[in-house]
Amino acid sequence: MIGENVRLDEVMLKSMDLPVLPATAQKVLSIMADPDVSIEKIKRLITTDPGLATKILKVANSAFYGSHRNIQNLSQAILRLGLNAVRNLVVATSMKNVYKRFGLTEKLLWEQLIGSALASNIIAKHTRLSDPEDAFIGGLLHDVGKVVLNNEYPDAFAKVMEKVYNESVPFSTAEIEVFEFSQRKVGAIVIKKWGFPENLELLLRYFDDPEVLAKERYIYNLVTIIKLADAMCQKIGMGWRNPGGEAVNFGNLPEALGLDEANLKDVYEKVQVTFGQGIEFF
Repeated sequence: MIGENVRLDEVMLKSMDLPVLPATAQKVLSIMADPDVSIEKIKRLITTDPGLATKILKVANSAFYGSHRNIQNLSQAILRLGLNAVRNLVVATSMKNVYKRFGLTEKLLWEQLIGSALASNIIAKHTRLSDPEDAFIGGLLHDVGKVVLNNEYPDAFAKVMEKVYNESVPFSTAEIEVFEFSQRKVGAIVIKKWGFPENLELLLRYFDDPEVLAKERYIYNLVTIIKLADAMCQKIGMGWRNPGGEAVNFGNLPEALGLDEANLKDVYEKVQVTFGQGIEFF
């Protein structure tokens, strides 16, 4: 095992070669940085990738986004979803490009990311404590450092996974034992490289820092939403080898989000239904 300074320096040096999003996704992120970007411009860009355009139409017509009538063209789909949702869907459908290989470990990581994104979106809609699309992209990318570490250090990452599954060690503990630093430090580097807004980088950088979160209420709400989403994923078995079931305790997360027992049950049931319907879009 290599100490934090050396290993983290290695990762930072490798950041120049870290996986990049496909060209279409990069262009979408770039043009959406312009607050005056037009729907027509986004539509023209997306239509250069027929597979992506088809997925966006499918999602726009899905129950996840409250579809009540059939949409047949991309302009209507973008209007229904909104620009932030379109950006998030472009990133989500492009994420598999980041993996250097795609075996069981990668499949579990992928399901964790997309499961957290979908569950975070649902929780945010119900609690109204953050923008649902902020919650979606936060859930999707808060653990992206895991993907990078698995890509670059597969043997070491396998040791982390062994501790998690064979010794029931929490991932946050196992990664420190193996890497001596949090994968979120790596994730923050990736987020910055990909050109996401600074608040998303801050979300990763301070995800596990309660003192900072106490002063940044919106980020605190996002982190709490994502942590509850992660717990729901583990309980259901989304991104895990087996469902955690009753062994998974939500702790004080529901209370922190103002969810009583009845509301929590409603949200959890919606997440379960969505997992049965929504993963296929990505």
